[in-house]
Amino acid sequence: MNEAALTIETDASPLSVEEIARLLAPLPIFARLDATSLRAVAERCRVAVFAPGDTIMQEGQTSTFADMILAGEVDVFVDTPAGPVNVATVGPLHIVGELGALAAMPRSATVVARTDLHVLRLDRDSLTSLTLEHPAIGVALVGELGQRIHGMNRSLAYLTYAANALGRDEYDPAMLAELTRQPGELANFARAFASMAAELEAKQRRRDEMQAAATIQNSILPRSLSREGALAAIDLHAEMHPAREIGGDFYDYFPLDGDRLAITVADVAGKGIPAALFMAVSRTVLRIGERGDDMAADMSAANRLLATENAAAMFVTAFHGVIDLRTGALRYCNAGHNPPYLLRADGGREALKATGLPFGIDADLPYRIAETQLRPGDTLFLFSDGITEAFNLADEEFGAARLEAALEAARGKDAASLVADILAATADFAAGAEQSDDITALALVYRG
Repeated sequence: MNEAALTIETDASPLSVEEIARLLAPLPIFARLDATSLRAVAERCRVAVFAPGDTIMQEGQTSTFADMILAGEVDVFVDTPAGPVNVATVGPLHIVGELGALAAMPRSATVVARTDLHVLRLDRDSLTSLTLEHPAIGVALVGELGQRIHGMNRSLAYLTYAANALGRDEYDPAMLAELTRQPGELANFARAFASMAAELEAKQRRRDEMQAAATIQNSILPRSLSREGALAAIDLHAEMHPAREIGGDFYDYFPLDGDRLAITVADVAGKGIPAALFMAVSRTVLRIGERGDDMAADMSAANRLLATENAAAMFVTAFHGVIDLRTGALRYCNAGHNPPYLLRADGGREALKATGLPFGIDADLPYRIAETQLRPGDTLFLFSDGITEAFNLADEEFGAARLEAALEAARGKDAASLVADILAATADFAAGAEQSDDITALALVYRG
């Protein structure tokens, strides 16, 4: 953009030389000049007028003038890979572009009129000729430029030190306290840096807290079962992969007595911390509620506990079953969960349909208990909807048909291999698409 084309310059200044000199005197760039030299500078100034949105100076272009704002405001922008960043807004009696009046250097920022703008302009050619007539002007300008470089180097040293400390997790806001209290663009940058550093530290704390929560959640999941005694009748493996650091899915299994095993796969509606908290409560309620003598009453009691005082209106779908390890008899309650698949050793496949609504919706809901029989070689596969509702980059859903095909391909494998194959099939289908929901899978092979 052509800077000169945007200016509407007056031939004569509406200000007297004495008035201009008084305006220039407080500016650091002219503060060292005597009265005679200051008046000589004032005589070379002219007034320029701009409209809102006009570009006064363009980053990267070389221009040889400085402007002191008489009326109005300007925005100062610096180009970054993310786009222009507004680093300052300045108003009357501030000077912009003074380095352009001292040295022929490309502009380090773009200056745009924010409002109707009147500036007092001084060209470098005028200053150059003035130094021949008034050597004191040259001495003063060189001294001011040296002071600027000294201050800039010191400020950059503080900022570099602070940036390195931030990278080492040793950042302290006090490092930049002195710099942020100073006027000027570097102080504005220091304040922006300090704000960014505080935000990064806050995000790091949140990330650490989420990682700690993920560790705690992972510790809630059961450890591998032994293969001794009655447990030798089964081969069981389960995995849970949250979409975020922590999730609302969970699986559980635990012996009820010497010959029976309880298994659960559940999915809390929602994600993140609220879902994880409700997940922990749901797991505890289902564990302590399982007494084994009246499963329907136990499930109704669990639902009542989860629905009472449920201010967040959350709910959980769950498949909870109890297997008699000696006989293979499976009694279960499917509270609105995805129907698990029962792969028969003879090649058949069954789906264990829902027997009630999700837990937590209505405290007075009854729950029906269903039964089936596992025979040696049968495989029970429990999962959450993070598998069937996985999407690929074309926004296609994995769906039940693909899951059933993957299960048929994995038929006859041990529990760990079957889970691995299903998770791999889901990941291959998603092919780089972001995981949108928690994924949980549990396989149990009954050996009898």
